[in-house]
Amino acid sequence: MQNLVKCVGIGALCLLSLAGTHATRAVADEPVALHQSLKVKDTVQYSTAMKITWDGGQVAVEGNHKYTVKAIKGNGDVVIMQTDLGGKVDGSTDSPPGSPVTLTLTRAGKILTYKPDMVNPYLPTSAEHLVAMVDRIIFPDRPVKPGDSWTTEVDNPQVKEKKVTIKTTFVGMDKAGGLDAWKVKQALEADTGAGGKLTGEATALLDPANGQIIEADETIKGIPGAKTINSTGKIQRVTPRAETKAAP
Repeated sequence: MQNLVKCVGIGALCLLSLAGTHATRAVADEPVALHQSLKVKDTVQYSTAMKITWDGGQVAVEGNHKYTVKAIKGNGDVVIMQTDLGGKVDGSTDSPPGSPVTLTLTRAGKILTYKPDMVNPYLPTSAEHLVAMVDRIIFPDRPVKPGDSWTTEVDNPQVKEKKVTIKTTFVGMDKAGGLDAWKVKQALEADTGAGGKLTGEATALLDPANGQIIEADETIKGIPGAKTINSTGKIQRVTPRAETKAAP
């Protein structure tokens, strides 16, 4: 079970929008143009605090994850390595570093592929892929004003003949740690098979200097696996720390 909740903690973070933007300051209701502007070797690190619940149980999972841009393709697609640095379960049990994951994203931030180095026996890779979509912010193809929304459809990795619907909204300017921040909300809905449905919501504050998530809150319900589980928690950007090797 520890592997299951650890996996959800990792996927939940994959929220985390390393996808950058040009630093454009919003003035009143003036439109803001959001664009990716990543460079190879760009790195960002986050801590997560998640509560994982299922029928008859719950557990608290703390995690630390790093995201590094490994390559940018000629068509603008971005290859990112997600590294699990380990954490704790229920505040006391150490959770060792886990298997890395390679993600490929479009220029707009849509996840095209999600490939873990090792398959988790408790949570299908397709379910991890869905979880990762919740907080991976998708950028619009036009300047947006506060309150503007855009809807994206992507292939459903869990149910091949279905689509995943993602709605993203630019809320406007806010503050994070005393600094200006862009506030964005994103909601996802996806069929998971056998009548199941996964829903996810993320509210993120982005750094106008580079588009990285500064902090985010998210809720995910109906994650399919050995047990159907739900996850709520918070993500925060942190100062990078040294890695330790994954457990064999």
